[in-house]
Amino acid sequence: MTSDAIQPRLKRVFAQVLGLEEGVISDATAPDNAPQWDSLAHLRLVMAVEEEFGISIPAEQVMDMVSFKIAALMVEELAA
Repeated sequence: MTSDAIQPRLKRVFAQVLGLEEGVISDATAPDNAPQWDSLAHLRLVMAVEEEFGISIPAEQVMDMVSFKIAALMVEELAA
């Protein structure tokens, strides 16, 4: 799956889980600049991303998903 196919779907997931407008989500979106992205939201994001893309993020990588950009790279790798 290409990043062009992943980005819009992933933005939609992030927007729904974090309660943000899709237009404000960028590669730099992270817990540091999105106060809604707390530990509970992180778990909801992981589950929503897994469901949307039909993937399973390994437990040891869950905490590595620290930005939108990294999440997109993970999805691209795991959905390949």
